[in-house]
Amino acid sequence: MLPQTPFLRLNGSPSERGRQQGSLLLQLILESFGKLRKSTTREQWDRAKSLGAKSLARLRTIAPDLTAELNGLAESTCLDILDVYLLSCFEYFGEPRTGCTSVGLRTSEGTFVAQNWDAPARSCDQLVTLLHEDPNRPFVTIASAGSLGWVGMNAAGFAFVNNDLIVDKSRDGMPSLVIRRLMLATGSVPEALAVLKKSDHLSGRCFVLGDATGRLSMAEISPAAGVADAAYEVIRHTNHPLLPEIALWEDTEAVAQLYPSSRERLRAANHLPLQTPRDIQALLRDRAGAPDAICKSISQREHTETVLSVIFDCRRREMMIALGQPDRVPYRHFKLDFRAMA
Repeated sequence: MLPQTPFLRLNGSPSERGRQQGSLLLQLILESFGKLRKSTTREQWDRAKSLGAKSLARLRTIAPDLTAELNGLAESTCLDILDVYLLSCFEYFGEPRTGCTSVGLRTSEGTFVAQNWDAPARSCDQLVTLLHEDPNRPFVTIASAGSLGWVGMNAAGFAFVNNDLIVDKSRDGMPSLVIRRLMLATGSVPEALAVLKKSDHLSGRCFVLGDATGRLSMAEISPAAGVADAAYEVIRHTNHPLLPEIALWEDTEAVAQLYPSSRERLRAANHLPLQTPRDIQALLRDRAGAPDAICKSISQREHTETVLSVIFDCRRREMMIALGQPDRVPYRHFKLDFRAMA
């Protein structure tokens, strides 16, 4: 049987949706929390809790719905809300090694954003697809169990994917997963860019953003330099910055260590056609240069593999998901009838 991410429908108020997620994914969430706790020293854990307490206090003010969702998760898992929150605060524990390849495409058929998510083997075991039937703006997100979500799309047809960048870091700011959820509460690329530009960031990111009106943009982030963005018809991106304002801050030695395949994957992507939605699937399945390919396997240089591939169709509010390497696993298609939830 082919592997599949659990697909869960969550309905009601934010706190009710949090409780539902906690109940349905109880074992996965407790396992995730146990692994996180065991992977840190007492000093590291105390530091993360101190940083988390500060940003959680701020979150209560700027995003009460998110706080209510976290409260619901805490109630159903019998964890403290701060412990649940830390499942979405990976920056406080050191950056995870999740090299990725992202693409964006604007065509007469609509706007598409897509990504191969590369992570350590078996990371897919923690992934879930959560359809939040929010009464104000329904949305779908792919998340690690108990977290706020890695990528997503909402009923307005706004969607995003994300790549890590190795640039400067900051001790003050909101966790990236919080900022992603704040973007999902918007309805367009310009509104999402406004969220990014007014947020304080902890580390480097690149977001590929698309919406149902046909907008497609790339936004690169450095805590020191801020947000640089540009609109494109076609976007190909890996794990190093392409915009000059952010490229100035790149730690090239760290990139060569953490993501040695980044430039090779970008070169491969630039040599492949990207004109139709079918081209997106072909690009994400590409094995040129394997094992360090767009569709990646574990190698001696880089101990990650493609564990998830996702394509969002913004106009149609549809998505395709392959859990694992998409050259071996077929995409599952989901038509998200957001209008029926409103």
